[in-house]
Amino acid sequence: MKTSLKDWPKVYQKIRRGRGTVKEKVLLAQGLAATPEERMQMHDNHLRSLGLYSHWDRKKYGFKSQE
Repeated sequence: MKTSLKDWPKVYQKIRRGRGTVKEKVLLAQGLAATPEERMQMHDNHLRSLGLYSHWDRKKYGFKSQE
């Protein structure tokens, strides 16, 4: 079944009885429903919101490179 981020409410209905808070289940449903491109975009947006998007921003805060 190919889904996209807009289909997350359908996925949420399937996992709503599981453990965790509503916020955690919504985030899980969004991740499961998203295509790989949408998941990468969500990840990039999260890093931007934290100010850690560029390599130099991460290095400034002490994150090590993946070499």
